[in-house]
Amino acid sequence: MVAHMTASLKRIFPDSSPGKLLKTIPADLQQRLITLTAVIEEQMNSQPGCCGGFSDTYAALCDFNEMPFIEEIQWDVDNIYSAHNWRQFNLHDFSHLDSRDLALAVAALSFNHWFTKIYSKDLKMSVDVQKQLTFLLSRSPSVEELSLEASGLKLDFAVKMASALREHACSTLHSINLSDNPIEDKGVIALSQELGNLPKGLKHLSLSRVSMTARGMGCLSQLLCSSQLFSASLTHLDLSANPTTLVTEEAMFLFRFLSSRNSLCHLDLSDTSCPLDTLFVSLSSGCCYKLMHLNLARNPFSHRKVRGVTRSIEEFFSQSCGLKYVNLSVTKLPPQALRLLLQGLATNTHLSGLELDLSSCELRSEGAQVIQEHIYEATAIKSLDISDNGFENDMVTLVLSLGRCRSLQRLALGGNFAMKSRALTDVLHRIAQLIQDEECTLQSLSVCDSKLKIGMHILLSALGGHTALAELDISGNNIGDTGAKMLAKALMNNTRLRSLTWDRNNVTARGFQDVADALERNFTLQQVSLPMADITQSYRSDPDRTKEALHKIQQCLDRNNQKHFNRVELQRGFVSQQSERLVHGMCRQLENSLQQLNPCSIQEAQADILTAHDVLHNARESCKVLPSLYEAGRTCASHGDFVISILTNTAAAVTKEFTLSIEEMAQRLMRCAGEVCPRVIQRSSVSEYLSDECVSKRRTLTHMFLRSTLVENTRKIIIDRLR
Repeated sequence: MVAHMTASLKRIFPDSSPGKLLKTIPADLQQRLITLTAVIEEQMNSQPGCCGGFSDTYAALCDFNEMPFIEEIQWDVDNIYSAHNWRQFNLHDFSHLDSRDLALAVAALSFNHWFTKIYSKDLKMSVDVQKQLTFLLSRSPSVEELSLEASGLKLDFAVKMASALREHACSTLHSINLSDNPIEDKGVIALSQELGNLPKGLKHLSLSRVSMTARGMGCLSQLLCSSQLFSASLTHLDLSANPTTLVTEEAMFLFRFLSSRNSLCHLDLSDTSCPLDTLFVSLSSGCCYKLMHLNLARNPFSHRKVRGVTRSIEEFFSQSCGLKYVNLSVTKLPPQALRLLLQGLATNTHLSGLELDLSSCELRSEGAQVIQEHIYEATAIKSLDISDNGFENDMVTLVLSLGRCRSLQRLALGGNFAMKSRALTDVLHRIAQLIQDEECTLQSLSVCDSKLKIGMHILLSALGGHTALAELDISGNNIGDTGAKMLAKALMNNTRLRSLTWDRNNVTARGFQDVADALERNFTLQQVSLPMADITQSYRSDPDRTKEALHKIQQCLDRNNQKHFNRVELQRGFVSQQSERLVHGMCRQLENSLQQLNPCSIQEAQADILTAHDVLHNARESCKVLPSLYEAGRTCASHGDFVISILTNTAAAVTKEFTLSIEEMAQRLMRCAGEVCPRVIQRSSVSEYLSDECVSKRRTLTHMFLRSTLVENTRKIIIDRLR
């Protein structure tokens, strides 16, 4: 009876230890029963149910609370969560259920070791569900990680959450995301008072749009800079969209935390009224080594009128070791600050592949001049967004400068084309020449929200020729059906473009039909973002033709994606399925053998039976982890950019050497021909034809041959072998 009760309790409440309940019995019997329960607990621990026995716990709580058992919850957890090895319990999966049923599911998590994260963004949680969440936090199981991401909560939840953390001194909570919840200063202060007691500190803290003021920010900042624990543990800090919180003197506590050596990888202070001149002084002292993501959008550069700009901006960007993304949009960045930023990147030898967003900074002519002078040196920049900066009069020279930046692969220029037609035509021709240049490194171009209208035809015509662009965004240009026809013609010839974004272009069903017909002959375009604004307008006037065209576009895209499905992935999938079938077959055989041995009471056989159960459990877990391993290998082994970069540089170097060789040979041949036929060679037409046209044609053929051989053909072979 004791053995049965022990096994049942351990199955239903995996984090319990029923052996400790045996207290009021004779000593000799107590020792025997404790030994028995210890063996059973060890056996149960080695054979947990699906997702840590969640369904059994949930069923027991339903019985205890006299509530109906919802089979949908049990089926989803046992079949979907378990199969995909998901550790995040998503309340959205059950948001259609009654709040009391959802609350019981959350209550079951309080006794569960499997799930480490609760996700409930933008879900309005009832009082019952919030109550169970606070109960969970007050007795959190001994798991390594527990993350809480919630939304739709009120002020009192943050206070109750703080109280729950106070009761559970050894909580394993390390990630908190309460963004979009109006917990205000009272909630932030209550949490701040308890977060300092977390034994391992915090890794992830997101309090975006929580309606706090400078007072709440000051209290939180004092907590961060009061303990070295947060400097060592905190990697993700998001305090964005809390306006005016960094205006007062209390912001100095946050700056003090940032200026000390810390572990931050992700920092988002956008729309907090943070003065950038002061902030960069702190960043240059403490955030140069690990920071990867920095978002400072919609902040003033300074709260006071200053003539000079601190050189801490240059120091930060010259010393940073891991930056991958920097957003300074809508910050009215002074030209001198922009110059220091680019100069810092120019001297930085650690960075590469940086995404830099300088959109809507009102840079104008002075900013354009700074970019022209320094962009070529800032080789760390891979993606640059300078849209909506009033560059109209400087676009021609700016495009020429950007074209010489060989590290640049993604460029956004939209919103800078409000100029007269002649000047606009000149700029668009420059951009067309840029994307058709064989040495152009651009792979992505955006001219969205520029209202180019018929001017867009110049770029679309260039798209139909030789261009290396893989992504193009032409949204918000009012190209109409005529522009759609031009786009269709370009797509018939283009073999490089993989992704197209086009919306708000006043395209009707006729334009969609032209593009659909063109895609029947295009086998390389794989992604077209749905132009919802144009589709809505077109559907009202001609629903049948619009529906037919969109259906054809989708069919062509599906065909293209299927065609490019990697042969290696197909082979992996086949091997994975074969392996799983083999293991499942062996598991069934072992299971049948164990069922036959169940009546066996021989003591010597019990150890072998337990070993067999362990093997069976490990085999099933291996089947679950196999797809995850393949996916991890696929995502981590991306050598594409690295290989392309090396082969492109190699092709350029070899081309240069062969070009010099061809020119030297041509000069020797001209001298020989001049000695034999001096009168013929003296004719200007013959001389120009031999020295210019023939030689330049050979140079072009050499370049095309080397690029085709090395970059296009060899690249695929190398990447396939590396995979």
